[in-house]
Amino acid sequence: MNKFIIIACALFASLSYASEESKERVNNVPENVQSLQQLLQQVKADGLKERSINKEREQVFLQDTKKQMQALKESKQTLKQVKQRTNQLKNTFDKNEESLGALEEELRKRMGNLGEMFGVVRQVSQDVASIRENSLLANELGPRSEILDQLSESKALPSIPELEKLWYEMQLHMTKQGESKQYETTYLNAKGQKVSASVAHVGPFIAFNNEGFLNYDVQTQMLIALSKQPSEAGLIDAFLTSDNDFSEMVIDPTRGTLLSLNSQSPSVLDRIQQGGLIGYIILILATCGFIYALFLLAQRLSMQAKMNAQLTTPDEADTDNPLGRVLKVYENEVSAKDLETLEMKLDEAVLKELPELEKGLSIVKLLAAVAPLLGLLGTVTGMIATFQSITLFGTGDPKLMAGGISQALITTVLGLVAAIPLLFMHNILSGRSKEMIQVLDQQAAGIIAEQAQKRS
Repeated sequence: MNKFIIIACALFASLSYASEESKERVNNVPENVQSLQQLLQQVKADGLKERSINKEREQVFLQDTKKQMQALKESKQTLKQVKQRTNQLKNTFDKNEESLGALEEELRKRMGNLGEMFGVVRQVSQDVASIRENSLLANELGPRSEILDQLSESKALPSIPELEKLWYEMQLHMTKQGESKQYETTYLNAKGQKVSASVAHVGPFIAFNNEGFLNYDVQTQMLIALSKQPSEAGLIDAFLTSDNDFSEMVIDPTRGTLLSLNSQSPSVLDRIQQGGLIGYIILILATCGFIYALFLLAQRLSMQAKMNAQLTTPDEADTDNPLGRVLKVYENEVSAKDLETLEMKLDEAVLKELPELEKGLSIVKLLAAVAPLLGLLGTVTGMIATFQSITLFGTGDPKLMAGGISQALITTVLGLVAAIPLLFMHNILSGRSKEMIQVLDQQAAGIIAEQAQKRS
């Protein structure tokens, strides 16, 4: 109450001070606060209202406190029950652990050596299932066996019938490994199309039909025809049509690996293509050079045969061969008074024949020398390509470097292959030419000696 009186006095003093300072501001006071009595009543009303609100808040707080206390009491009761349940479960768990240990010990005693048998059966089942799944025979027998899968995943001791089935599966697979038979199946041909046809197999090593050798793919569980057949594919027709109990046939002891690698190995044409442009240039030069050398050899042989025939009839000079033309010069100049003049005429005739006898030798020799140089050029080019691959991609994948290395090696091989036959041909041609030149020199020298003897 005193608080409200003090507030009223303060308001009155402020109003009095305001009225003395400015009468205009007194006139601006609101109508609802025209007297101190009204202000006092308003303050009382506000105080009563605030006390009522605070009282309501206190009641709500007290009610919430009671609820919280009740919830806390219930939580403590629940916690107590849970702890009791936990203790009970722990005791039960400990008892079960003891019982389980006792039962396992009793099981171990009763099983005896059967425990080892259980492990062996599981291991053998897994091994046989794996061998069958990855074997060529899976195409005929099927990739999976229900009893093998069951025994390999079982956690219980196998029964006698199950052991008998395991033995049967093992015996069946061993028997099939020793068979060579034909059966109907579906396989993928070289074009990737599914074809149903008769297929023969020799144990688990190799499968084939009229199309060629087939390889078993574990992922697709199908036989797939090789894109490139080995040279031994010629034995297939004879094997399939043979009526004998024994017939010749190759096998793949790696069960498909060698066949796959063989289909990936490049052929002669593939090797030539690896040589690139330089390889083709070497082959063209080698082919042209060899053909030209054969032409020269045929020409030399024909010329030598005519010269040999001319030797048998020296009195009848024939101008279709070098020796005949030299003898013709002798017939025309035999009446020369001076022996030196005759000798010079014969030497001139022999010298005229030398270009014809040595024609083409320099070209063959040049080609034999150029071919290895081109091979060396291809080697350098291939190594440059290899180093570029290493610079761009590193050395992580050797296949990226294989192209340059193949070009480097193949061009060297092609250069040597071209040079060696050309060198042999050059040696043969040079030998033939020297033989014919020697015959001409001998005949010319013989003629001079004969004339010298006659004129002495």
